[in-house]
Amino acid sequence: MVKLPNFQQFKVLCSQMFRRFFQILLALFLFTAQYCFAQLNNTHLETFQHIDSTKNQQLYFQFNSFSFLKNNEYFGKIADGFTLFGNQFSPKFIYQPAPNVSIEAGIYAWKDFGNDKFTSVKPIFTIKVQKDSSQFLFGNLDGQLNHHLVEPMLNFERVILNRQEFGIQYTKRTSKTFFDSWIDWQQMIYKGSDFQEKIFAGFSWNKRLIQHKNFRLSLPVQLTLQHHGGQITSSKDTNQVVTYTNVALGVEAELKTEGFFQRFKTQNYWLGYRQNSGYNPYFSEGSGIYLNLLAETKVINLMLSYWQSSGFFAEAGGDLYQSIGRVYRNPNQLEKERKLLFFRFMKDWKLIDNLWLTFRFEPYFDLNNHSFEHSEGLFLTYRQGFKVK
Repeated sequence: MVKLPNFQQFKVLCSQMFRRFFQILLALFLFTAQYCFAQLNNTHLETFQHIDSTKNQQLYFQFNSFSFLKNNEYFGKIADGFTLFGNQFSPKFIYQPAPNVSIEAGIYAWKDFGNDKFTSVKPIFTIKVQKDSSQFLFGNLDGQLNHHLVEPMLNFERVILNRQEFGIQYTKRTSKTFFDSWIDWQQMIYKGSDFQEKIFAGFSWNKRLIQHKNFRLSLPVQLTLQHHGGQITSSKDTNQVVTYTNVALGVEAELKTEGFFQRFKTQNYWLGYRQNSGYNPYFSEGSGIYLNLLAETKVINLMLSYWQSSGFFAEAGGDLYQSIGRVYRNPNQLEKERKLLFFRFMKDWKLIDNLWLTFRFEPYFDLNNHSFEHSEGLFLTYRQGFKVK
């Protein structure tokens, strides 16, 4: 009779297999990076809009809705498992006093299912000025996923949990260049405040070096600064000025094909972290590599990602990628070395004009802890404008 391995032996065996698989995978990444961008495609979840010069002197109403179901089945010491389920709405009026200027005013409302009250209600007011492919914005920013930051530096769930950003922003979008710089003023202080001001700023730049019919090669650079400070707080404990700096340097390549597989993309990053004041009692600096390979097919999109880091921390980054745990009941547990292998299954459906359904299933292996966990997401986005005058 053949003796079957127990569950613990099975997990160890799987870990050994995936370690060997990663050695092969890494070689493939290094090889394909020179021939064939693979970050999560969030196009239908973004909110950026160019100003339409033909709508000069017009007033119109725009309705935006975002319905979400995000379930994280996490049980480790780094990230909490939880479910986000609800709707967010942002109806607003938009007036263009000039061909290149728009003024937006409205309201943002967030309603979770199972909660009789609104989770958040905030005003919307934005002034945009556009010249050619450049846009300057003052007020509510085109934030979160619109920054095109990699997930270790910007948590995908912020599109739900921290959707609104406030401050100033400059963007430039052309066929070969993407540039986004912003200052998001997250927390204001006044004389005697017993908490610090918080500012999230940065830039995201992507320059396409080669653009042929079936092949593209780009170089992205990303930088974020999370600042905690202020000189007028009431508590000495809040006078410690801290700035967390994160940077990402990468290479992206894309190869279009014909048949069942329509496109292959690879996106590979080195990421760095540094904290300037030595205030963080855990890690003052760290780094990581983030490797991605995506295959777009006629049926579904498949993505393989590998994350390996040492002492990495990004305050706005995805929970799983951190070396400092964020588990609610037992926070700040440390795991300096992180090795994660993700398998992602993604699909977007256009239901009608302006209405998109997005599905994601994202299991992953924690290679250090020999564990398997997963998350699922379902998102419905709608945006429609109506002329008023």
